[in-house]
Amino acid sequence: MKGTTVTLNGDPWTVVDVAPAEPLAEMVAALLEEEGYVAVVRGIALLGDTLAHLGVGAAGVSVVLVPEADAEAALALIDATVTDYEGDDLEDAMARLADDPAALGEVDPDDDEPDDDDELRALDTLEAEVEEVDEADEELGSLDALEDEVEDLDTDGPARR
Repeated sequence: MKGTTVTLNGDPWTVVDVAPAEPLAEMVAALLEEEGYVAVVRGIALLGDTLAHLGVGAAGVSVVLVPEADAEAALALIDATVTDYEGDDLEDAMARLADDPAALGEVDPDDDEPDDDDELRALDTLEAEVEEVDEADEELGSLDALEDEVEDLDTDGPARR
């Protein structure tokens, strides 16, 4: 799963971490962002079939992605600095995060600044709105063509009643 490249908004992004829960993925993303990388967290459900075919489909699983060009360096940073929680350690970490999002020292709960993930969500929303407008334009084009056909019929001969 790590190292897999997927396309988000037309650009290649590489999975650099797979976390059993979003708060853990957010911690990894925060670490990467502190080092100057652009990182996004996506739940598997948000990526739909793109990652499900790779065998990751458990509820709550989140992935951290970086632009493909930064993947190798980001993976090296993660390997050098991130602790992979497993078993009882994972359960303990999740319990601590449930009580306090900053419990493991990686997340600033007072940070109200929009992050790259918020900006990407806004871009996704904008992209969806543009698609809706494009679809509406296509429908209007079809209606215009239909009106032209009706006008042609009206001018081709006497009206029948």
